[in-house]
Amino acid sequence: MSTLEKAMVLLKRLSPEKLDIVIYLMESLMVKQQIESMNIEEITPEDAMIIDAALAELESGLGVDAESVWEEAGI
Repeated sequence: MSTLEKAMVLLKRLSPEKLDIVIYLMESLMVKQQIESMNIEEITPEDAMIIDAALAELESGLGVDAESVWEEAGI
């Protein structure tokens, strides 16, 4: 069974609320990955503020540690 197939099996077992949490985490990881891979030479001050706020939110975990999220999601 591939990793993707394993993930699908696990995701199908989650309640809608827990699935929302997992989707939020996955989207956050994708945004962070995209930002890190960007080759930005010049950005506007407004874009810099948005990026700084997004990175701060990701790094702070919105005040929730990963283990709590995993436990609540049954992961």
